[in-house]
Amino acid sequence: MRMKASILAIALTLLALPAFARDPTRVAPKAAPSSADVAPSSEPGQRLAVSGVVYAADGRTPVASASVYVYQTDARGYYRPDDAMGNRNPRLMALLRTDGQGRYSYGTIRPGSYPGTRVPQHIHYEVTADGHGTRIFEIVFEDDPFMSPQIREDAARPGSIYALQRVLPGPGGVGRLAQDVVLPGP
Repeated sequence: MRMKASILAIALTLLALPAFARDPTRVAPKAAPSSADVAPSSEPGQRLAVSGVVYAADGRTPVASASVYVYQTDARGYYRPDDAMGNRNPRLMALLRTDGQGRYSYGTIRPGSYPGTRVPQHIHYEVTADGHGTRIFEIVFEDDPFMSPQIREDAARPGSIYALQRVLPGPGGVGRLAQDVVLPGP
């Protein structure tokens, strides 16, 4: 009986913990800008301009001051020059806060696939705001040669970990895409 009570106490303790404990290094400072360069203009690769709006769970109400953390590999597929899989401390990243209308934007390059794999190119997102849940997902690209039917199917589901995007032509050869984010409820 004592063993069952201990197991029950542990289970209740675990249920009381938040479903997702935020890594403080992945939450933007309160004064972070709403726009930044993830990849400097000197970074080799196809230039991209990404913009979007963060919305509350209703999909209509913009969320001001939401934290948007984005990170990605370089065009070769490396998070760090010496470590393709070093995503804990990526070289190409930005910490943003949405403006008063929930908008954010960044300039970057199209990421590469991990070397020696068939993992599609992707840009990671972690978006959160006080009073809302956290949304973690990645942008994947419509024309990526490694895009599988399964990922396409998954991306069509609400709340998917994938956001399938088509890069549209923009001025000066810069590809453009819009990535809105709907946060889950608290």
